[in-house]
Amino acid sequence: MVYCGKASQGCENCRTRRIKCDKKSPECTQCIRVGKKCPGYRDLAALMFRDESSKVIQKAHAQWGIPGSSPESDPASSSQSPGSTTAVVLSPRRPTRRPAVSARPTPAVAVAAPKPVASKIPRRVEPSLDQRGLNFYVERYLLNHPDSPRTPEVMDLYLGDDEALRSVMIAVGLAGMSNLLGNKSMNLLARSKYITALKQTGQLIASASRDHGAVMKPLRSVVTLALFEVVQGKVSKISTSSANTHIHGAVALARSALPATNSPNGGARGILQLMFSMFIPSQMTETPLPPGFFECLKLCRLLLQGCNESCAVDLAFTISHLMQLLVTADRATSGDGQQETDDLIQQFLAIETAFARIEQQLQAAYPFEERQTGRPSPALFRGKWHSYSEIWGARIWNHFRWARLLLGEYIIRFTTDYPRSSGRLIPPAYRAHCYSTIERMAEDMLVSTPSHWHHPVLDKATAKKYEAPGQGGAGAAGLPSLLWHLKVSGCAPNVPRDFWDWAHAVLQVAWKSMGMQYALALAEVMEEHRNALQRDVVGGPLVASN
Repeated sequence: MVYCGKASQGCENCRTRRIKCDKKSPECTQCIRVGKKCPGYRDLAALMFRDESSKVIQKAHAQWGIPGSSPESDPASSSQSPGSTTAVVLSPRRPTRRPAVSARPTPAVAVAAPKPVASKIPRRVEPSLDQRGLNFYVERYLLNHPDSPRTPEVMDLYLGDDEALRSVMIAVGLAGMSNLLGNKSMNLLARSKYITALKQTGQLIASASRDHGAVMKPLRSVVTLALFEVVQGKVSKISTSSANTHIHGAVALARSALPATNSPNGGARGILQLMFSMFIPSQMTETPLPPGFFECLKLCRLLLQGCNESCAVDLAFTISHLMQLLVTADRATSGDGQQETDDLIQQFLAIETAFARIEQQLQAAYPFEERQTGRPSPALFRGKWHSYSEIWGARIWNHFRWARLLLGEYIIRFTTDYPRSSGRLIPPAYRAHCYSTIERMAEDMLVSTPSHWHHPVLDKATAKKYEAPGQGGAGAAGLPSLLWHLKVSGCAPNVPRDFWDWAHAVLQVAWKSMGMQYALALAEVMEEHRNALQRDVVGGPLVASN
């Protein structure tokens, strides 16, 4: 064993590139800058007493010119590489005895001058900004997710010759990197790539035929354009409206290819997934769902007729009705005790009855099990996770939970805003039932998080154990909905404080690992929500609504 003294504690990527590593947690700045996954840092004890005897011996042999040293460790045996400078290697001077003086002249011996030998220093070629952005997108947004591409055919859709999809992936990657690094010039380049991708996607849509296979490329490009708005913008009506516009276009594009002959249920799942993602922006921006939305739902109902998954269409219709009622409730001018107010409350109670029926149907169509581990982990809420057969069912469940939680919040709000009307229609036991349902929905959304997203603390084997397997190969496309569900769960009325703590921590991790402004903005909204509660109430559970 040879004690080698102090050595670099930087990550393996920085040591390989021979650059300084700032050793930030969870990833160093150099790895973020080039769009690589940081492998982490070495243990200090292992560094102090690592076994590098062979390297020390080779270095000594090379220094004193002893034969048998490794060519890689001997600069004198290196050949010149393009662009490298020429270096002269001199051997150390060895002590010799002075020869005895002789009267006889010693013949001169010609000593050849040492030949200049080039050092073997390879030229380091830094990846271009486009390549760094693409690497960042593939590493952080496409791979390492439950719904990552799993077949060469799906991977070819992303890494093939589709310029539109390549441009928007670079735009998303550069946007995430620029957010983490605070690099304005990189952010401007991301916007430029986004504009280019918009034009290319428009041309691709115009030239594509209306069969399912031809529509997939422009469809993925449109969905990724919506993802750019989420990564680049905060939780504002402008960015949310822009993302929702892209989703509207994706729904229209997918609708043009239905029914898809080579897809299960005629492709109903794919378009339903897009349509469910429209509910949250609709609520945030108070924008009504487009008329074509309901036409698509009717078509999906036909495609799923006689299938137990038709309950997903029933859920979508019920949530659509709820979205319309929310707008009516927020704009209501009728007073407490009036007939209009009583009718509005009764409609909300009818939706709660419908949700109770749909929950039983979902349990039959998309069963899952709740499991517990004895080892605490920041990736698991209260050490629990759900086991789903596939991510499609996990997403349907979370859309249901979010909508039912939102409905419960409004019913509880009615008991405060309209005490006379609610006193006739909402008994105290029903109010307690609403609080209990809200907490159950919120907890289930938090517990299901590992099914939708790989926490960076998990290794691949453990993450695979918790995930709900995906088939669409969309990567992080479903993550924005999950992040909103986390925010709603953490800020739900009357839930325990650890709901907020865990949801907020996950949002911070998503921001730091992916550079998604949406995650940071939601974390800030949660902080404002807690500060408002602390100003109004000292201690006790969280009681304000979202």
